[in-house]
Amino acid sequence: MRCFLAIELPPAARAELEKLQRSLRVLDRQIRWTRPGQIHLTLSFLGEVPDAEVPAICRAVADAAGGLPAFDLRLEGTGCFPPRGPVRVIWAGVRGDLPALHHCQRTCLAVLESCGYPPEDRPYHPHLTIGRVRPGHGGPDVRTALEPVAGFTGRSFPVGELVLFQSLLNPQGPHYLPLVRARLGPRASQEAL
Repeated sequence: MRCFLAIELPPAARAELEKLQRSLRVLDRQIRWTRPGQIHLTLSFLGEVPDAEVPAICRAVADAAGGLPAFDLRLEGTGCFPPRGPVRVIWAGVRGDLPALHHCQRTCLAVLESCGYPPEDRPYHPHLTIGRVRPGHGGPDVRTALEPVAGFTGRSFPVGELVLFQSLLNPQGPHYLPLVRARLGPRASQEAL
């Protein structure tokens, strides 16, 4: 199964991102918007994971989470990838306790690497994908449309758990099924779903 480790957003943050997406509706023909319930902050993409390895990964993630403190983030800023040339992804940024987020992400990478899943060979840039450009539509007008919302800000939200998701691909777009929720903090627990 295709798996990734992420931070799930609370409903209030999703609502703020949905409002941001609505403010960019001028791009509807060019962008395939991410459904607000599917927006998450990826920590690590594992790729294809054999079913038999999932329980060990869940235990490792839960153990790692137990040694990490909870922290706060907030939504702030917008942008696109890549930084130059045709746009492929529109994102919302995160700010707040970024040192804690980066520590959390590095800890998770180390744990996943010990399970046989090496990290990607690129720096971690925390972001929330809110839309993907349809083929042939990534021109400069997408960047121009983002300029008025560059200063987007949202409320702070607590990060208290990590979620290992299975990504199920279907014609309507991906669906993310939580496999385990691992609470941050000294009394971490694992809740299999």
